[in-house]
This record gives sequence, C-alpha cells and structure tokens, in this order.
Amino acid sequence: MLVDRATSTPLYLQLKEAIAAGIRDGLLRPGDRVGSEAELERDHGVSRITVRQAINALVQEGELYRVPGKGTYVAAPKVAPLAAFTSFSENMRAQGLTPSYRLIEATSVEPPPTIRGELRLGERERVLRIERLLLADGEPLGLQFGHYPERLLAADGAFDPAALASTSLYGLLEDRLGLRLGKAEETVEPAIANRKEVQLLGIPEDAPVLVVRRLSFLATGEPIEAVKLVFRGDKYRYRVDVYRGSRWDGAVAESS
Repeated sequence: MLVDRATSTPLYLQLKEAIAAGIRDGLLRPGDRVGSEAELERDHGVSRITVRQAINALVQEGELYRVPGKGTYVAAPKVAPLAAFTSFSENMRAQGLTPSYRLIEATSVEPPPTIRGELRLGERERVLRIERLLLADGEPLGLQFGHYPERLLAADGAFDPAALASTSLYGLLEDRLGLRLGKAEETVEPAIANRKEVQLLGIPEDAPVLVVRRLSFLATGEPIEAVKLVFRGDKYRYRVDVYRGSRWDGAVAESS
C-alpha cells in the first residue's frame, strides 16, 4: 500500500495505521515477522526515517516487538484486566484464560518495618510471606510477593502448600477462612525486571515489567495483605475506566 501524500496525515502515521490494520484484520498474526525496514520502505514508498517512526510507535504501544539481529514481530494481545479489587484468577477467567499457580515459597517470617507498619502489627507479630508464580493458560504472566498477618491465616491449614499451589488466595481468605474483603489501595508503576524476575518469568534481561503494589483491607477496616505483583510488560496492560461526573460532585459550599 502506497501512502497518500495529498492528505495532512503524517506519512509515519499512515504507515503505522496500515500495519495496525493488518494486525486487526488477521493478515499479520502474533509471532509473524513484519518486513525489514528496506522492505517496508520499498513496499510503501516512504523513507527509512518514516519506517522507523512507524515501527517505533507500534513497539511502544506493544503491538510489535523487536528481536535483536532477527527482526520485528507481531506481539500477542496483552491481558488487560479491568482495575478492580479482584483476584488474579478472577481477572484471567473473565478473559477466557485458565489461571494456575506455582508456589515458590510460603513461610513464617519477621516482617520488615514497612510491612509491619502497613499491616498494623504488634512488635512480636509475624507474617506469612508467600511467593507464587502466576500463570495464564500455562504461560508465566506475573509474580506475587505477599505478606499476610499470621494470626489471621494460620487457622485450619487453609494456607498449606497444596492449597497455595492450586487456589486463588482471595478464595482461601473468603471461602475457607470466612474473612470478608472490603477495599484495597493500589499503585502501578513501570520498572525493569531484576535477575530473579527474569529467571522466573522467562523474559529477556532488562525487559520491562509492570509493578502493582496493593494494600488490602477486610470489610472491618483491618489490613490483611501487603503485596507486590510483578507482571510481564509484553503480556500485561493495566486498564482503568474513569468517569466524569457533575462539575459539582463532591463540592463543598462555603459562606463568608
């Protein structure tokens, strides 16, 4: 497809849209190699700079990915769960994926000062530290590094290794321990994978990851979880729906 030089749309955006349309229409499938810069330059009648701008934009948006020395390929669709107080398994099942877990560690430890403060623990209280690999359709997608008050979770063997390797953690809290979850405070930020994350997730060195930190509370207001979730940047996209209400929503009237 030759680009249309008569329009005001920049040439790189036209080329970007042409490649994106091929992905949407199924002409380019996940794992397919897109043409080299020289091939795209020739096929679309544009300069090498235009090709690079278009490819860079699609790589940044996660539509394509580069393999050094081999070329540029179509990326698989990213998991994009709706931001809500839901478990990993609930998010995956909502998107037609099968969740599973691989338990790395579950042990009783003295909590670091930050975790002790977040969970409002006494000086001698301990936590259960749980590390799990999170998988979707058998493929590693993320890592869970969680801390939970031991006094609330030690009952009835609900958090034995077999359960942690096969069951939603929130399901254990609610269904087996009868604890009702209320709300969570969450932050999201990009990062570069460390050595452990690279090894467990099977991603290249210096690969981007999405780090989600969540502090969860029971319906009573008592903190129950301080967790860090690390997701693959090439497989996971964080989605948030926001709504604009009345311009006076939440306004406080003042008189003088």
